[in-house]
Amino acid sequence: MSIETAVTTNMIATLLMVFAYTYLYLQYRHAYLAKWVAAWGIYLVRVIWVDKYFFTQSFEVMEILFLLLSSIYILLVIAGTVEFAGKKLSKVWLIAALCAFLLSSAGVFAHLPFRFYSIPDVIFVGSAYIATGLVFWRLDIIGLGKLLVSVAFILLGIHIYDMPFLLSVTWFEPWGVLIDGMLKFVIAFGIILVFFESTKYELEKYYQLLAENTVDVVYRYRLTWPLGFEYISPAVKLLTGYEAGDLKSIRDILRIIHPEDRRKIKGFFRSLSTNDGFVPFRLRHKNGELVWAEQKYSLFFGQDGKPASLDGIVRDVTKRVQLEQDVARLDRLNIAGQMAANLAHEVRNPLTTVRGYLQLMGSRKEFHHFKDQFFMLLEELDRTNGIITEYLSLSKDKLVDIKRRNINDIVRALHPLVQTAAVVSKIEVRLNLAKVPDIYLDDKEIKQLLLNLTRNAIEAMPDGGLLEITTGVAGPEVILTVRDQGPGISQAILRNLGKPFLTTKEGGTGLGLAICYRIANRQNAKLKIETGQDGTAISIVFRKQ
Repeated sequence: MSIETAVTTNMIATLLMVFAYTYLYLQYRHAYLAKWVAAWGIYLVRVIWVDKYFFTQSFEVMEILFLLLSSIYILLVIAGTVEFAGKKLSKVWLIAALCAFLLSSAGVFAHLPFRFYSIPDVIFVGSAYIATGLVFWRLDIIGLGKLLVSVAFILLGIHIYDMPFLLSVTWFEPWGVLIDGMLKFVIAFGIILVFFESTKYELEKYYQLLAENTVDVVYRYRLTWPLGFEYISPAVKLLTGYEAGDLKSIRDILRIIHPEDRRKIKGFFRSLSTNDGFVPFRLRHKNGELVWAEQKYSLFFGQDGKPASLDGIVRDVTKRVQLEQDVARLDRLNIAGQMAANLAHEVRNPLTTVRGYLQLMGSRKEFHHFKDQFFMLLEELDRTNGIITEYLSLSKDKLVDIKRRNINDIVRALHPLVQTAAVVSKIEVRLNLAKVPDIYLDDKEIKQLLLNLTRNAIEAMPDGGLLEITTGVAGPEVILTVRDQGPGISQAILRNLGKPFLTTKEGGTGLGLAICYRIANRQNAKLKIETGQDGTAISIVFRKQ
């Protein structure tokens, strides 16, 4: 093999590296790619215009230029590699490059043979190649590209070390240049692989970081055998209370889905569609709380055209659903309040007139034998007036007397009245009052709210039981809770709780809880309801002021 053939091969390999790096730089515009483009561009210039004189003739200018271009080229290679690895280039490399260039240049001007004056430059370049290979080897990626580039750079560094001793060997000279070119060709091919392996690794890392730190649950469900979840993000514990490892199959998921929504979820997995969609459902948290969730999914197909996996996100929408329910409830209350404001006073006026005439007629002797009937009519009128009074409580424009008061004082003031009503039904009333700060509220409205809640609790325990009224502080909130030992509230009623005129009691008006919600809204408080087979607890949550 001739030296010209070897140099041409080396030139082609270098040209391929320049094209590879230039393509990557134009696509991604990374600074380290620009350094690599410049490095191999300089090396290509050296191969085309300097090396042919270096190998055939001895010119001091060309020898110095050879050393200078080699130093700049290798500095740019290692600078780009270090930057690619996310580090900074040490000043030691700059000092080493300068020292090697000055020592080798001094050897040139001293007319030393190549095997002697090239030693400093050869040591620097070979060491730089080996160091570059080690940097690639330590990259936190896995793939063929990393292996190829690391080994090729290290072999290239070792090959450079033999240059002063074997370049003068005639039969080895073209083979040495060819080996140099082939190793650089491997590096060019490997660098492209490394770059895409690194990009893939970074994308996977960012995806994992996103998936593991988002509050939404990210999952992938495999639709091919064996069926099951390939991945569930750690946020599932926040949503369900269970670890990702506890939920391996659809059966595990159905176990925590609300019974009324299980058929919906089963049908969803049986009839998967290609359209992305939202699937709302309820699930039972490990602590027993009901959680509203919403799922968005995408269906992916395999090469055979059959569904391969289901990628989805499950989001906790409990607060949104509760807000929607509150808004809907307030809308209904507003409608009822507007009706109350428009009609209640007009109805009361004729009722007052009728009551007055009934009292007048009932006092006359000729109607004395109708005394019981008049008494019944007056009682019904009073009951009607009481309903109208409750109806007026729904008005959102009702004036409230907000003052700073202590909720415990209101509970103690009402305790005798509640106790009297409870004794008749064989119910024990227990107060559990913690120390709470004063808050702004209307004591009359809170008394009405508390009376409504305790009356409902007493009516829920016809066979007796325990009625507990508690107060406490939780962070920025003051909480008043009424807890009974009744049979609980059914889900059908619970979904519509607070809707005006909804009642399960014979002769009830359906305004009690509606009024409670309206009062709580006027007091900037919230009602929270927990119910089960062991009873119901209704909490009024006030914010500290």
